[in-house]
Amino acid sequence: MNDYRVEKLEVHVTLFLADGVVHEGILFLSPFSPSHSGPQRMVEMFRETDVFFPFKDKSGRFALVNKSSITHVRYPLQDEDTEFGDRNRVRLTFYGGELLEGEITIAMPAGKSRLQDYVNSTPGFFCLYSSDAHYIVNGDLIREISPA
Repeated sequence: MNDYRVEKLEVHVTLFLADGVVHEGILFLSPFSPSHSGPQRMVEMFRETDVFFPFKDKSGRFALVNKSSITHVRYPLQDEDTEFGDRNRVRLTFYGGELLEGEITIAMPAGKSRLQDYVNSTPGFFCLYSSDAHYIVNGDLIREISPA
């Protein structure tokens, strides 16, 4: 092992950018989460304060991608900790007109568990689940969200 290399877990993803560009490739997660036992979760990486993250596209080219340019990230279903809370089916419309539908988990205090409360209190990126994939969604680039 190289003394200067930081071990990372490779996750195959599809990045959807605000300008309509779609990139398939690999992003890198830490094998250790700072907030729980086990590996870093995708949403944790996107909520970190770093503006850019390393990405390797399917041709093997590395680039640093600006998180704010991403509308959403699709990644395969995987065994993650179950989120506790109420599942709510929603439809998202991004500024470019793209639609995405799935379920979000709302775990908020009593009296603050409406969809509006959730989207106004969730920092930047959040999880959306569908039957075929998971998504990390950039809440800052959603034009509208409604119950589905």
